Parts: sequence; C-alpha cells; structure tokens
Amino acid sequence: MNGKSIHQLSLNADEELLTRKRKRVKEPNYFRIGNGTVNKHNIRSIDLIVEIVKCSKPAQTVVMWIKDGMTWNPYDERIDFVVKVQPDTSAGKKVLAKGFKELSEKDLVRRVKRSHFMINPNALITDYEAQRAQWDQLESPTMQ
Repeated sequence: MNGKSIHQLSLNADEELLTRKRKRVKEPNYFRIGNGTVNKHNIRSIDLIVEIVKCSKPAQTVVMWIKDGMTWNPYDERIDFVVKVQPDTSAGKKVLAKGFKELSEKDLVRRVKRSHFMINPNALITDYEAQRAQWDQLESPTMQ
C-alpha cells in the first residue's frame, strides 16, 4: 500500500463518525531551541541561548560549527543532528578541544564518535505553532 492503513469499525444506528484531517503546519527551515521549561513527561528542556551566552568563546565557536553542519532534509522533514567537526588548523583543533570540554561538562554537547558531535536534544525543542501565534500578536518595536 502507499503508507495508508485501512480501518474498519461498526457503528450503531444512533452513532455518528466524525473525521478530521490534520492541518499541515508550514514551518521555516530552522532549528528549534528549548526554553528551559519542564513538560508533562517531566523532561526539562535546556535554554540553549542562555547557556551559550554564559560559555567561553571557544565553546560558542564549537556550537556554531555543529549548528552550521546540521542539515535539514525537506523531503522527509528530518534534521541530521550528528555533525562531523574536523578543523583544518592546529588552532582550530585547540578551539575544538577546549570548547568541547566545556560543553561536555555542561552536558550540552556529546561526542557520538571520533570527530562527530551532537547538541543535547533537550536544547533543540520548541512548539512552533504556539510561539508563532505569540510572535504574531506582538507589535514590532519601533526604531527610536
């Protein structure tokens, strides 16, 4: 079949079946960032922006390298979060070592395998629809 399943059910004469199609949400190509709150499953997201602002310059650089290496596949709507980071210079390798050590201690970044890293998935989550609705309600700041 083409990925669709067939469901059969029986209704009594006084019952009615209502169906709804899920509305597909149009989303931009972007990486979702956690806001530091806890959801109903008791999973705490990491406020990545706050954490990165508090980090050293090498740690910020490593996060940028990982972010720049992430690829979004629009055909299957999947983001590849495991990124190969391999600096060419010895200075770049020192930045990677120092930055990764700091990020690893904060549990923001983990090494998947040699030269392959990923950002903690609890730092890259949001609810786009709710945030977009809130954003649209805000007035644009005026230049003063």
